[in-house]
Amino acid sequence: MEESLSIAIIQPSSPPDREPFERGLEVLKKWKIHFKSYVDFVEAQASQKAFLLYELMTSFKFTHLWAVRGGSGAIKLLPYLDEFFGAKAFPVEYLPKLIGFSDITTLHLYFWKKFKKVGLHAPMVVNLPELEKKSLKCLKKILLEDAEAFKIFGLAYRKGYSEGVLIGGNLSILASLCGTPYFPYEEEIILFIEETNEKLYRMERAFLQILYSLPKGALKGVVLGDLGEVKAEDFLKEMEEFIPEHIPVGYGFPFGHTSVNIPLPIGRRACLKISNKRAELCFDGGPF
Repeated sequence: MEESLSIAIIQPSSPPDREPFERGLEVLKKWKIHFKSYVDFVEAQASQKAFLLYELMTSFKFTHLWAVRGGSGAIKLLPYLDEFFGAKAFPVEYLPKLIGFSDITTLHLYFWKKFKKVGLHAPMVVNLPELEKKSLKCLKKILLEDAEAFKIFGLAYRKGYSEGVLIGGNLSILASLCGTPYFPYEEEIILFIEETNEKLYRMERAFLQILYSLPKGALKGVVLGDLGEVKAEDFLKEMEEFIPEHIPVGYGFPFGHTSVNIPLPIGRRACLKISNKRAELCFDGGPF
């Protein structure tokens, strides 16, 4: 176990319900993780939430900031974070890593774009009690050990091999950042997406907005997790002609708004290998 692991539980989006929050804390207590909660169950102003996030990031008391839940509201923090982080210089390498997904995608992309800080696209605190055993075990291993090189598997849609920076998260959130200063346009991107409670046509529109905003040649691979009630094959059939022909595409990967939600390192270099039947997303080892 990493003895220096110290976690601040934060509320950058909507307040949680008390029962799932307390059940999530019980999971962390069983793992014997040192944490301190900054959850107050109040819908504070965006400026207040941004200032608390800034203070926790720059206190250098924590190795990770773990979002209590997603919901909505994280995007409202961005202009305030720009103001606070621009006020003084500090050692970027000591900033804590962010954990969360869904609406927290906004903050992952912000910290990667601004500081090249890798974040962990992973379940929030309220999700922990509902995770299936494999996902929970994987998350625990990544946090409490120096993770070796690891890989996750999905299904093949288009064969190929590619490498790039893993960028992605919730599809609607990603699309909302396109055309703003907060979307990280890397030279080589493996794009991963997940979604829930969205109609197929809305997902198509959001995906195209992302594709149209990326620099020419930047997209190197596409990885689909759980898409809610929309079938991945239906989505890809509609989008296939817009995805560059030479890049690999996989779907059915174990992440998203389900009990099967394997952590993914946003900003980490990755490779995507897709054969006739199997898709494989691989990462180098190292702490997360």
